[in-house]
Amino acid sequence: MIEWLRNLAADEFGRNLITIGGTLIAVAFGTFLGAFKDVFIEGGKRKRLAWLTAVRLTVILDKYVDECSACVQDEGSYDPEGYRHTNGAEPTLEYPGDLGWTSLKRELMYAAFRLKVEHDSVVKGLEFVGSEIAFPPDYEEYYSEKRVLFSNQGLATLELVRSWKDHYGVPTADRRDYDPRTTFDRMLAQRAKYDAEREARRQELEKKRIEAGEPPGLFPI
Repeated sequence: MIEWLRNLAADEFGRNLITIGGTLIAVAFGTFLGAFKDVFIEGGKRKRLAWLTAVRLTVILDKYVDECSACVQDEGSYDPEGYRHTNGAEPTLEYPGDLGWTSLKRELMYAAFRLKVEHDSVVKGLEFVGSEIAFPPDYEEYYSEKRVLFSNQGLATLELVRSWKDHYGVPTADRRDYDPRTTFDRMLAQRAKYDAEREARRQELEKKRIEAGEPPGLFPI
């Protein structure tokens, strides 16, 4: 190889060819370094944006978890006429318009969008229950559904925040005084117990009807 280069450089044409080749290699190498630098810098910017976006979302969702916890524990209070009213507003969930969504991992971005969709559905569902199904003065149907729906929302949010912490290393709320997960689990356990007891009563009544020769009930109690 070395001997071939010596022979090539022996005349003017060969020297010019070597010079041109060296120039092209230098240009190509410089272009490669520039492109690598741009990719490296852009990659760093994207990682910083993803971390900052995850931090902002975590702050929003930690607040949402606390609101869900307060909401499911709100048993309401009664006015002088004996009607029950909530003591606080339902949780709210809104995302700022300037979040760097595209910098996030797609699965986590989708989970955040899905959580918002589910929140809006819960709010609309509770509005319907409160106005069309719940009976005054207690409106127990509304409170019962509120405890279940926002407990599920709170648990889903805690899981999403945990995923962001695992993936991006973001800080999360410092809850040394209480654990909202325990609150949500307790509310769901109470509802499951109530549903089980209600079903047991229904089956017992149905059994008595059949033993008495009556037709089966058309609707569960």
